[in-house]
Amino acid sequence: MPDAAPSPDARRALLTEGLKLFASHGVDSVSVRDLAAATGFSNPALFRHFKSKEALAAHLFEAAYRDLAEALEANAEVEGLRDWLAAALREIVRAPDAVHFVMENLRRYWAGLPDELRARNLPALVRKKLEAERRAGRLRADLRIPLARTLVVGMLAQIARATHFQETQIDPEAVADELHDLLMRGFGTPGETRT
Repeated sequence: MPDAAPSPDARRALLTEGLKLFASHGVDSVSVRDLAAATGFSNPALFRHFKSKEALAAHLFEAAYRDLAEALEANAEVEGLRDWLAAALREIVRAPDAVHFVMENLRRYWAGLPDELRARNLPALVRKKLEAERRAGRLRADLRIPLARTLVVGMLAQIARATHFQETQIDPEAVADELHDLLMRGFGTPGETRT
């Protein structure tokens, strides 16, 4: 049998195709048979690398979440909300399957993440960025940060979804300008449109 022993090729194929299938159809709608058909390896190849389909999905979620957190944290210190939004959008364009999979499965896999990853969460990063913008006087003093945070996270999740399903192609810089302008119109101090 060609895939009797664990194979790096089978593992790589499971990770690549599993992410695509789970992001497009949802974990529950993808079978082991679907994974085997997509990878060209037999059903047992999955079990040589992961205990179950669910273990594969949890592994993919953790890896994708870690990559997203690292990308967003690397840009957490950029000056201004607009530049941070551009960095987030560049990550969506770079890895649309992974970002969409993370955004769609936070509730399902959040509790299983290691503590160090749960401490690095997107809503907390957005909250910090919005609070910094408010301290700098670019956002209204009375801004309800939780509401604004929900709006920003939701916008990014919808853009990730549309990008993953190829409903749209985005230019991160242009979309960052548009999103920033919208946010500043709603949350900015009078006269503030761009940073």
